Amino acid sequence: MNNGFLTIGELCQRIGVKEYTLRYWEREFSDFLKPYRSKGGHRRYSEDEVKRLLRIKELVRDKEYTIKGARKILNNNEYDKEEENSSQKGNLFLGKKILITGGTGTVGKEITRHLLTSHPSVIRIYSRDETKQFQMNQQFGEKNNIRYFIGDVRDEKRLKMAMEGVDIIFHLAALKHVTSCEYNPFEAINTNIYGSQNVINAAMQVNAEKVIFTSTDKAVNPTSTMGATKLMAEKLFTAANYYKGKRRTVFASVRFGNVLGSRGSVIPLFKNQLTNGKSITITSKKMTRFIMSLRGAVKFIFKATLLAKGGEVFVQKMPVVKIIDLVEVLESVLGLHNNIKEVGIKPGEKLYEEVMTKDEQTRALERDDMYIILPALKDMGTIKHFYPDCYLPQGNNHRSSEKGPFLTKEQIKQFLEKERLI
Repeated sequence: MNNGFLTIGELCQRIGVKEYTLRYWEREFSDFLKPYRSKGGHRRYSEDEVKRLLRIKELVRDKEYTIKGARKILNNNEYDKEEENSSQKGNLFLGKKILITGGTGTVGKEITRHLLTSHPSVIRIYSRDETKQFQMNQQFGEKNNIRYFIGDVRDEKRLKMAMEGVDIIFHLAALKHVTSCEYNPFEAINTNIYGSQNVINAAMQVNAEKVIFTSTDKAVNPTSTMGATKLMAEKLFTAANYYKGKRRTVFASVRFGNVLGSRGSVIPLFKNQLTNGKSITITSKKMTRFIMSLRGAVKFIFKATLLAKGGEVFVQKMPVVKIIDLVEVLESVLGLHNNIKEVGIKPGEKLYEEVMTKDEQTRALERDDMYIILPALKDMGTIKHFYPDCYLPQGNNHRSSEKGPFLTKEQIKQFLEKERLI
């Protein structure tokens, strides 16, 4: 890139087309594409040109418009209207029957809260804990379209009964605590692996429309039992698209970072330690993490649900923080300064996290807001993977929280204030 402009070679690599295709589109869409010419007469492309070319690629390659049809949409400036209208008409949740495993958790309740505005036919909350279901019912009130089902994902027969007639399934139920899974590995296997396979089997039996599995960045190059079981569950969800036969069901996964404010996250822990005069316990002052807000996590799940074609792993682009900076921001806001105690790495824990392996990057697409890792299974070539505004990732460095770039303390404070965590 030179002075903010791309060469034709750089552009072709970024959007994933050949040079002769690009030149052909420039001729056919001359009213829409106007690359800058350098003093030497060479083509140079701005970010606006990149966006226009991605629109052309989507219309011609993915949606299979003719050149004439695509030109009409683009030249009449109807593209955005078409996308907006299709989004309004295609409200994915309107009138649908939805089931959430682990629905009484923090993320499950936030999903429910947002779903209610889309007027689904019914939301079924599937979880083991009747007390949490009672509390959730008290929190949401008596809603005609929320139902509560006691059950465990380890019980396939019960899952199938709960899923009867369901269109969309969000699979959140899991054993999530790293240390707990290290000391109880087979329990993690039973819930995170066998439980996920049970969800897959039941979803296929009822011919559900879409099933979205919530994974974690700890599934990337895992060092913990929890991470390894989540990775295995991702593999199960990808493979399910291969043997589902003629069923309509689409299976895909999303990878989360640390959802700040969720039950068991560090914010409530640190605030509790500060306000009670206890030492703040952190693994290491070198620890870094990807973070996301609760609202952001739910919004991302919904995006993935809309985009999923089958077998993908969706990874949100997330900010990175140093845990020590997070602690110091909380101290500053609360006006409390307790002793900080480094307790060392717990079993299975990492100093930093990754969101994508080097191998996954070779089959990933990138958007401004996310990465979309396509399935490695070659036999899934019949599934047509296309998404708006995608391009090929630049560079070959897989995403890691180790070296940032990190949010400043002021940015962390603004993030926490925006999400009402302080």
